[in-house]
Amino acid sequence: MQAEVARLRRELDEALAQQDASAQVLRVISRSPGELEPVFEAVLANAMRICEAKFGHLLLYEGDKFRAAALHNVPQAYRDMWQQPMRPGPQTGLARMARSKKEFHIPDVTAEQAYLDRDPLRVATVELLGARSFVAVPLLKDNELVGAIAIYRQELRPFTDKQIKLLTGFADQAVIAIENVRLFDEIQEKSRQLAEASQHKSQFVANMSHELRTPLNAILGYTELIIDNIYGETPSKMREVLRRIESNGKHLLGLINDVLDLSKIEAGQLVLTLADYSLTDVVRTAFSAVEPLAAEKKLAFNVELPPDLPRGRGDERRLTQVLLNLVGNALKFTDAGEVAITASSGNGCFNVAVRDTGPGISAADQEKLFREFQQADNSITKKKGGTGLGLAISKHIIEMHGGRIGVVSAVGQGSTFSFTLPITVKHQARPA
Repeated sequence: MQAEVARLRRELDEALAQQDASAQVLRVISRSPGELEPVFEAVLANAMRICEAKFGHLLLYEGDKFRAAALHNVPQAYRDMWQQPMRPGPQTGLARMARSKKEFHIPDVTAEQAYLDRDPLRVATVELLGARSFVAVPLLKDNELVGAIAIYRQELRPFTDKQIKLLTGFADQAVIAIENVRLFDEIQEKSRQLAEASQHKSQFVANMSHELRTPLNAILGYTELIIDNIYGETPSKMREVLRRIESNGKHLLGLINDVLDLSKIEAGQLVLTLADYSLTDVVRTAFSAVEPLAAEKKLAFNVELPPDLPRGRGDERRLTQVLLNLVGNALKFTDAGEVAITASSGNGCFNVAVRDTGPGISAADQEKLFREFQQADNSITKKKGGTGLGLAISKHIIEMHGGRIGVVSAVGQGSTFSFTLPITVKHQARPA
C-alpha cells in the first residue's frame, strides 16, 4: 500500500511539473504575441528541464538547412558553429528525422554511423559538448517540417517514451508560437491598409489575452488532481478532470486558429479546397467530436439524416469547421433539453440546421451575431466566454461556397442556426 501511495505521489509530482512547464510557455506566448525568441527560449529550457537533458537547440528548417533559433547550455565554440544555417549529414539524427518527419532517438551517438564517418556536426556535438544520448522531434505545420527540437545527455542514458512524448508537446507549443507571430504580422500589415484594423488588433489582443488565461487557469487549477493516464491506469474519479484539461487545451488552440482564419479572410488569402465529399460524413464527424460534451451536460443529442443524401463538391474540412462551431455553440449555451442536427437536400442545395433548447437570442443581438468580434450582449454569453469570431468565420466560409447562413430564435424559445449551400460548388465565391 505504501509503495502504491509513493508511486501515485511521484506521478502526481511529475504531472504538476509538466503542467507548470506548459503554463510557463503559455504565459510567455501571451506576453509576446509578436516575438519568437523569448518563446523559443522558454520552450527549449522547459523541455530540457522536464526531460532531464544537459544541452539542446531549437532549430528552424529553411530550404534544406537548419538554422539555430535557440541554443541552451552550449559553449561559445559550438554556438559559433551555428552562426550560419547548416545542412546536417545524411546519416545524422537530424537528417533522418527531417526525412521521416517523426521523432528520432539515438541512445548512443558515439555508436552512430554519422560519428564513425566523422560528420562535422556529429563530431562537434560529441567532442565539444560530450554528447551521448540524443533525441529530436519535428516541428510540423500542416505536415510540413518547419523546425526541430534536439536535446542531448552527456551520460549514456536513453530517453524514455514518456519523455519523448512530452518533448513532442513542447514542439507543438513552438509551432503555435510561430503561427501566432505570423498572424500578428498579418494584422500589423492590415492595420497599415485599413483604418479600422487598429481597432481589430486591440480587440484581438484583449480577447486573446483573456482567453489564453482562462484555459491556463483551468489547467493549473486541476493539476493537483492529475495523474498521467498514458502509461498507467487512472482512477475513475480523476477522468472527469483529465477531460476538462484536454478540453481547455483544445479550446486554446481553437482560439488561435480562429484568429488566423479571420486574418486570412480579411487579406483575401483563405482559399477553399474543392473536392467531392459526403455531407453525411461531415455531420457524423461533428457529432462524434462533441458528443462527450452533450453527455457531460446530460443533454439529448440527436442527428436526423435522410438515407439518400447525394455526394457534394466543396471544402469538406471547412464545412466541418462551420458545423462544429454551430454545434459547439448550441451545446455550450444549452443547459437542459436537446440539441439536434438535421440535414436534407433539394433544388440542388444542401440544407443543414442545428436546433437547441437554449436561452434564445433577442432580435437586437441577432443582427450582430455574424460580425467579427461581436457576441450576443447578455449575461449568459459573457459567462460562457469566447472571442466572437466563430460565427463570422462560418459566415464567410458558407458565402465562399455560394451559400447563406442565418438564425431563427426568440428569448426563452431556443435557437436554430442553419445554412444552405449548393450541392456542387464549381468555384469559390467572393463573400458578401
